[in-house]
Amino acid sequence: MPQHTEIFEVMFDLLLFFFVAGLVVPLLQRLKLSSILAYLICGMVIGPHGLSYLSKKYLWLKPFSIDDTSTVGLFGEFGIIALMFMIGLELSLKRLKELKIYVFGLGSSQIALTCMIIYFIARFFEYSVQASVLIGASMALSSTAIVMHLLEEQRLNNQVVGVLSFSILLMQDLAVVPILVLASSFSPHSNENVFLLFTKSIFLAITAIILIYVMGRWLLRPILNIVSTSRNPEWLSSFIVFIIIACASITIFAGLSAALGAFLAGLLIAETEFRYEVEVIIKPLKSLFLGFFFMSIGMNIDIMQAFQNPLKIFLSVIVLFLVKTLSTFLVARLFKINNKNSIQTSIFLAQPGEFALMIIGVAFSSKIISFVESQFFLLVISISMILTPLFFKFAPWVSSIFINKNHMDENLTIEPDEKLVIIAGFGRIGQLVGGILEKQRVPYIAIDHDAHKVQVLREQGFRVIYGDAKKIKLWKLINTKLAIAVAITIDDQNAALAILSSIRAKWPLLPIIIRANDIGDINNMQDLGANYVVPETLESSLRIARLLMEELRIEQSIIDKSIEEAWSDSCFLEKQKTSPKRGFKDNNLIKI
Repeated sequence: MPQHTEIFEVMFDLLLFFFVAGLVVPLLQRLKLSSILAYLICGMVIGPHGLSYLSKKYLWLKPFSIDDTSTVGLFGEFGIIALMFMIGLELSLKRLKELKIYVFGLGSSQIALTCMIIYFIARFFEYSVQASVLIGASMALSSTAIVMHLLEEQRLNNQVVGVLSFSILLMQDLAVVPILVLASSFSPHSNENVFLLFTKSIFLAITAIILIYVMGRWLLRPILNIVSTSRNPEWLSSFIVFIIIACASITIFAGLSAALGAFLAGLLIAETEFRYEVEVIIKPLKSLFLGFFFMSIGMNIDIMQAFQNPLKIFLSVIVLFLVKTLSTFLVARLFKINNKNSIQTSIFLAQPGEFALMIIGVAFSSKIISFVESQFFLLVISISMILTPLFFKFAPWVSSIFINKNHMDENLTIEPDEKLVIIAGFGRIGQLVGGILEKQRVPYIAIDHDAHKVQVLREQGFRVIYGDAKKIKLWKLINTKLAIAVAITIDDQNAALAILSSIRAKWPLLPIIIRANDIGDINNMQDLGANYVVPETLESSLRIARLLMEELRIEQSIIDKSIEEAWSDSCFLEKQKTSPKRGFKDNNLIKI
């Protein structure tokens, strides 16, 4: 019976959470509240310090409250893991190398300066050296979950300020290991040499990262190819979740955060042709589990305690925001980031984060700070995290005050995405179209559901990714706003019609050229919105290529010459199969 009682409690907690996530949060969002703020407020209301506390006196409130936050907190941890995986999925190893000066230079400088300033403030209030160090180190870290989610909500994650914020946050995640080692060395029960403990931890961390990288590079792509050929979406979904949890487990064992392991997993998959298909699978889970995380933060806030000493807590939150904003701004300017991006990044990262909650907890368990002091800092951290969405809204206004209108340079340049053609289906006709576009240096990206074919063609240099073109989410991830034309060249006419209908409904002005197997399909395809319908004949692929180039306003003489060359070379596709890898050295081609 006790076992059933526990199950019922968990079920009621989940039921209440999904009620909040599916009904209450959307209603609050209609009132112009950020989803993060909505989850935090709901967590405060239904948590141990809200309705759960009142339910002891009013039993009818029991079904609308959560007393034990462990279930919500556990699911919240998965939210952070999913978020970091998605961040890694949107990056690449090459892009990460380009950001190394901002990750290791800007990020470490921000941590060091902020920690030092807060250390001296803590010493001024007569905290011990050990307590001051840990308070400074914990408050120097920001909330990856909140900041990255807000950047994504406001479509800033690929802008300069988003890249800067991510670089600093990544370095902060890496810094958690030495900070926790330092915290454990401060414990009165610790007899281990600090230097040996630190060396051991760093060695384990580096070994874990190398292990994940090497195993991923050697085994990940072949296994993904095997799983994807099953045509069973559950297999791919299960394997991706397995990879995320496995990498997270390895980093936890090495003393690193689970989020860092998930980030590395995403980074490895980003190098494969399965990137977009995986993103379609994981993205809904990320949003759901992050809701658990934000709600668990709200549950930890005791509003009554805040009212007991409101002035002290209010001033502490304000001072913390000012110190972190100023220190991050100074470091950003030292790295020659312009005023606008320096100010916005500084404000975005002004709050402490989830790792600060962990470090303060370690400091209390090691008796470095008292229970009352730990509760005070936890309250300051939680309130600061709640206020972050509000500060995000003020950041552009504050930065506009200090911007020099004549100073237009951007010290950190982010290459804009280029216009491109999207080809759905990359069989015989799709490859011919892609080959002609490549000769004219027209950027394109192709989608095909045959994993083995995709791997072979990518090795030959074709710009093709693995995915199901019928999924409209996949088209959104490829960023169809940048598309100038679409060619649907797949054999399955039912699938082609479904793709045509979905694309036309979402992007009514996008030129679409589609291949028809039967003349009888032409009218149907035109009714669904195809700009051009090309019947399946010997010349169909050349006709599609000609129409695409005409749509792109390429000179007629160049079009004619390209078609003639392709027509005269009757073995065009056969030569592609046996030719060496094709080099894409031209800078005008889109980077995948």
